[in-house]
Amino acid sequence: MSRGRPEELLPLTPLSHAVLLALADRDLHGYALVQEVARQTSGALDPGTGTLYTALQRMQSDGLIADSETLPSADEDQRRKYYRITAYGREVARAEVRRLARVLEVAAETSLGLGSAAEKPA
Repeated sequence: MSRGRPEELLPLTPLSHAVLLALADRDLHGYALVQEVARQTSGALDPGTGTLYTALQRMQSDGLIADSETLPSADEDQRRKYYRITAYGREVARAEVRRLARVLEVAAETSLGLGSAAEKPA
């Protein structure tokens, strides 16, 4: 299936971006995604299962993630479904990281920048 340019999906929602970051290095099941997103964001994002699974369905429809071939271990619930990031999902995540880096660059150039308020003239 042909996908559009990654930039066409930007900006990502905070939850979608956090899911892509969580799946960047390993496949995860839904509950592990909830935990990882909460960890990444220091609890600022703590999606409920309904919110997460709605986002996962949309991300699958957009081609960002797919079902993984990873199977639950013997001591896990065998109904667990694992997800993986797709090549297109990686492209979109990288585009979002570049977009956010640019936002930080612009912010650093303003009085709201990364330095303390005392360092910038009012």
